[in-house]
Amino acid sequence: MKIALAHYSASSDISGVTTWLIGFCVPLLRAGHEVVMHLHHFGDDAQQGSILPILRRLGIATHAVCHTGSLEADTRQTLKFLIEVQPDLFLPQCLQAHYCAAAHAGRQGLPWIFTMHSDDPDYWCVAESLTPEVYGGSSVCVSQFLAQELHHKVPATTPQVIPYGIPMPSTHATFSDQPFRVVYCGRLVEQQKCIHQVVRTLISTCRSSSQIEADVIGDGPEREACQQLVREAGLADRINFLGRVPPEQVPPLLARSQAILLMSDFEGLPVALLEAMACGVVPVVRSIPSGIPELVHHEKTGLLVANDADAGAASLLRLATNPALWHHCSDNARSLVRDSYSADHCYQSWLSLISEYKARKRDSFPLSTSGLEGTLPLHDSRFQTQYPSSPPSLSKFHPRRVLGRLRRMVFRS
Repeated sequence: MKIALAHYSASSDISGVTTWLIGFCVPLLRAGHEVVMHLHHFGDDAQQGSILPILRRLGIATHAVCHTGSLEADTRQTLKFLIEVQPDLFLPQCLQAHYCAAAHAGRQGLPWIFTMHSDDPDYWCVAESLTPEVYGGSSVCVSQFLAQELHHKVPATTPQVIPYGIPMPSTHATFSDQPFRVVYCGRLVEQQKCIHQVVRTLISTCRSSSQIEADVIGDGPEREACQQLVREAGLADRINFLGRVPPEQVPPLLARSQAILLMSDFEGLPVALLEAMACGVVPVVRSIPSGIPELVHHEKTGLLVANDADAGAASLLRLATNPALWHHCSDNARSLVRDSYSADHCYQSWLSLISEYKARKRDSFPLSTSGLEGTLPLHDSRFQTQYPSSPPSLSKFHPRRVLGRLRRMVFRS
């Protein structure tokens, strides 16, 4: 089959979805599928995307265009790509214009799959306004929680659960209290990731024990403010900001840690958390309705905490001073990922799903771009947070305007 993927691109991307998508391309190619990629780049030069060299090394034909800031223009660019490559199946990721194109093409017979990566409002907007099962598509969720919520809120959906899968590393973490190292890995943003709460928790932990050190892996608009908090606390020598790290260098950094900290407002199934647990790094994470409780079973595979810096610090100190508890959680975390979230297991679920589309292949080309106005949900104010218009019409979107929500997507993990 010819499978078309659509994703965003940036000059410096640390997205968990991007990491998953690159890994997903490999088994698709090995299974004999032809893979083509459409990228909407956030920047002035579409050839500067950090994902491009990786895709080219894999031999994936990639169509890169600049993100325009217009829902209509970006949707038409995506439809132009689909008309040119004529795929058998379309897998759009993250951007609303890609989903609008998928819905428009789906009404004409092109099969597509909506992957719900997290409990982000952007995904709920798509699910409710462009319900895949109504527009010729189907739904996949990365956690049982998301699947249950999706079917409850949008009864027309029939989501299948396929979690992220990751390769099991050859090395793993060992217990140490000289130092006991805590790691955060993700976007340095306040919305969703609550990065200031993460930093406050690290500061509180380091103040409570001289044995604690921390690494902050990732980048984002709050980096300087977080570094300033650490400097003011006099802990710049113990809380290290490592910036964006290439994906292949992340597992060794995780494996030298003993705990991973996450204090998010909402999540799907965090790739960084899976990677850490696969290394035996023990998670200390905020207890939220998400895929996290499917990974972190309190005092078995990690520790769940309230949205409180002191509570998070107390749990980290508990692990640092209780080797038996740490070993118990570390061993169980590795076993859970190995048994239920391995790359081979999860990618095979995707390949099986894709094979079903091959069996019911139908003609869907040529695609028409007429009637696009009936597909674009301009009446939905949630779409206008990404593509504002005044007055609401297809021709008057603000050009090349990337809002904070889009910046958040660029740094998504």
